[in-house]
Amino acid sequence: MGASASREKFRESVTALIEVDVSADDAEFWDELWKIPSSGEEVFELISPTAARRLRDERFDNLATLFTQATAQLCQIVETPYNIYFDQALNCVRVLTRILPFLLEKGDLGDPDENVEHLCWGAGAGGMPGDERIGLVVGEEGAKNTTKGAQGDEEQEPLALLVVHAAMHMLFLPQFTCDYYDENDANKKTKKLALTRKDKEMRAEAGLANEKLVEGGVVLQPRPTTIVWAPGAGIKPTDAGFETSTRKYDKNRIEVLRLLLSACCDPLFSPADEYNPLASRWLAVSVAADAPNAVCLFYSLLNTILNYDPASMSFNADSNHIQLVELSAQVLCVLLDCGLPGSPEIVLNHDGEPVVEYEHASQGGFNLFRTILARLDTANEMTFIFRGFAHLLKNVYQSKTTYLPTTSSVKLECFQELLVLLWKFLEENPMFMNHILTQCNVNELIVPICYLMYQSRRDPAQIGLVHICTFVLLKLSGERSFGVALNKPFKDKLPTDLPLFTGGHADLVSITLHKLVVNGAYKLVPLYSCFLTIICNISPYWRRMSLVAAVKLVNLFELFSSPKFLYSGE
Repeated sequence: MGASASREKFRESVTALIEVDVSADDAEFWDELWKIPSSGEEVFELISPTAARRLRDERFDNLATLFTQATAQLCQIVETPYNIYFDQALNCVRVLTRILPFLLEKGDLGDPDENVEHLCWGAGAGGMPGDERIGLVVGEEGAKNTTKGAQGDEEQEPLALLVVHAAMHMLFLPQFTCDYYDENDANKKTKKLALTRKDKEMRAEAGLANEKLVEGGVVLQPRPTTIVWAPGAGIKPTDAGFETSTRKYDKNRIEVLRLLLSACCDPLFSPADEYNPLASRWLAVSVAADAPNAVCLFYSLLNTILNYDPASMSFNADSNHIQLVELSAQVLCVLLDCGLPGSPEIVLNHDGEPVVEYEHASQGGFNLFRTILARLDTANEMTFIFRGFAHLLKNVYQSKTTYLPTTSSVKLECFQELLVLLWKFLEENPMFMNHILTQCNVNELIVPICYLMYQSRRDPAQIGLVHICTFVLLKLSGERSFGVALNKPFKDKLPTDLPLFTGGHADLVSITLHKLVVNGAYKLVPLYSCFLTIICNISPYWRRMSLVAAVKLVNLFELFSSPKFLYSGE
């Protein structure tokens, strides 16, 4: 079947689903639908938003059959991962990615609809209150303690849970998104690296010198290490078991990550002022302790993002890998934005592996991804994470400082997600901030942050970006080491109209904040107190002030001491 013929056939099938009732027993129609070759772009074009809503509102039975069959096929491919079915599985992934947001539009966080609720959560969820509805069965001990109703077979599990679990399985499916691996490796204990003296000192400074030993729990190390997409945090290059530079699975990983992102998008349909990080059942399923391959997914996403170096890419940069990096950042941000913060307390089993106790993992609001983030505790991991953030954020301005179409001109568009991830590390990992302030050059982060704030000050669409940059500076400015580090000479040349000055990074920060006050959008007014706090926090450690910075500070004093400003709140 040619490309044009298959496209027309898919269009006819979509039209039939919207116009007439198609029986779930019409095997010929459904089999043909799933076997029609189609790209992701064609699926999104032919199932337009109008068509998807008509299908949901006028032919819900057809939509239910479509959703159910696609989910069933994904579960089947997970059980029997044969290459000949991969194209059909991709069709199912693309269709689900397209229709899920329109189902969630009528979900419990949007405009609730009984049909959607029954379709997604009806099976097996009826008599289960609260957090038990997400089917949380953690380890063997957790399974023994659950009720018989929660131990139902797979047919009783909600379709929503099956979709999320199938997607997380497919992200590590042999020959689809990763290489073959020995199933025995999944149960093989990971060798614990001996702590260095620096690691022990870092733990002691964070008040985490004591270790708690428990009988068992949910292991927080990736198993097997050979399926993690890239080395870095949690996995050494020698443990990868594959060629770490391979890009052959990037396309399939992108497709499945899109599905997982679509399944976790229901908070978008609730009002911003009513956002509740504990409300989404889809997200609760995704970050629960029993989510398949969750630990491997965390390290895969994090390492894929931080290993990417735009400056080392060839001229013909792989657009698929760039897309995978950006999508990984988006998915990781979403998964870290729900539930409750993880505990940094060091808990080990008798094999020396980091674990989280079953009792804690089965509590409402538990987020396995946030727990892993809080438990990263070695100096090598912290340095890797810092360097990753530094070279990715510097790409924001370095991509604009070249006149030749070289690799540095390859610009990532996910810098907002990178800043959110940086904020998450600063907030939730007690060792990260101390490490980057004492063992790294924190100015490598400050320069791109100031550049982003300066460039975004007049754009109403970038107000959120300025907010997150401000919060990062405010968090760091409370530490003495940060104020001292800002005295290092500023020698970079930024592609902006910043006034020329000779001084340190403290001068850069003050000049940037001055510009945001005198020439920023009106919506930045609520941040003025934060700007002043940052300047006040770093001022005791400011050794030499440039003439330009001094003039700007005097200008700020005149502005904030004027009657117009002082009486503005009256």
